Amino acid sequence: MSPNKLIVPYLHRVCRHLLWPPYRARVRRELTDHILSRAEELRCRGSLTQEQAVRQVLRALGDPDVLGKALRQARLPLARVVYNVIFATVWIAILLCALYLTIHLL
Repeated sequence: MSPNKLIVPYLHRVCRHLLWPPYRARVRRELTDHILSRAEELRCRGSLTQEQAVRQVLRALGDPDVLGKALRQARLPLARVVYNVIFATVWIAILLCALYLTIHLL
């Protein structure tokens, strides 16, 4: 099996978690460069074939779905933003209620 037949499905699984097309293209390009350069480095150091080196690099990168979700979260931490907005809104409401009660009970 050629190294590209190993890399393409891995990249597809990573990139399906990324929503913005320019970011997806950039991640695909950077990951491809990283995989190939790291595989070449491993081949030069040891007696690995290109395919074995690529397999080793992909194993080291870990599960593509986990990597894709982590990259999405790093790029657009939407859940965290929503949580912070809700959290701030609740605290503002509490402070306004306390201020209102303080003014009207004095």
